[in-house]
Amino acid sequence: MAGVPEQDAAAWSGDVTRFSAYLEDTGQAFLFRGEANGQQAHVRFTGLYRGSEVVWDCSFTTLTFELQQTASRSPELNHNFIDIGEPVECGIPLRVCLNLGRIDLPAVRKMIIMIRNYKRLQQGRHAFGDHSFIP
Repeated sequence: MAGVPEQDAAAWSGDVTRFSAYLEDTGQAFLFRGEANGQQAHVRFTGLYRGSEVVWDCSFTTLTFELQQTASRSPELNHNFIDIGEPVECGIPLRVCLNLGRIDLPAVRKMIIMIRNYKRLQQGRHAFGDHSFIP
């Protein structure tokens, strides 16, 4: 990334070795950028995907926030979901939507554990639970 300080470039790198070194150098377990409203966050962390260590570039939202952003109010949208995209330069795009009151550090830590514990993650959207589900 031209014109971006090396440490900042490492923070947004999709290269797992480079990103892991950044986390180690800064003493962080993951990179967390929460939004002021507590309804969405951007989280970057490492984990396994299809047998390889990857950088997850995660948009984490509450179900309430997701429903407010969606014009359709169809019942099938009242589910928690994980949506995995195609790999890009900054990692594997991941969208996680859970029925939580707000996104805070404990919720982020639990979400990371949840993603790391799934052994058969595949590309695409995976809905689970219903809107009354709270992890």
